[in-house]
Amino acid sequence: MNMGERIKQLRIEKGMTQEELGQVIGVQKSAIRKYEKGEVENIKRSSIKKLADLFDVSPTFIMGWEEEYDELALAKEVKLIEQIQEQYGKDAVELLNQFNKLNALGRNKAVDIIADLTEIQKYFN
Repeated sequence: MNMGERIKQLRIEKGMTQEELGQVIGVQKSAIRKYEKGEVENIKRSSIKKLADLFDVSPTFIMGWEEEYDELALAKEVKLIEQIQEQYGKDAVELLNQFNKLNALGRNKAVDIIADLTEIQKYFN
C-alpha cells in the first residue's frame, strides 16, 4: 500500500472528509486529494507529522516504510486499557482518551483543574 492509499484509508477510518483532514493539517482539500491519488511525492515533514499524530500511527507508517501496525504494541495498549477500565471504570478510560488529545499546555491546565476540584468537598465520594 502506498502513502496516498494509507492516508485515504486512515482518513476514512477516522470518518473524515478530505476537507476536514485538510483543515486539521493546514492544507487545502485539493492537496489531500492529490496526496491520496499519489500525485504529490514530497509531502512536507510537518504535514506527515500532523497526519501521524492525528491517526495515531508512526510517520514511517504514513510514508509506507512500515507494512503493518505494531500488533504487539497494540495488544499491550488494549490490555492496559482493559486493566484501567476494570480498576477505575469507563470514565477513567474516557478521561485518558481526552487527556491524550491535549498538547502540553492543555495537559497542564487539565491537571490544575482536577487539582482544584479535589479541594472542593462536594466533589468527593
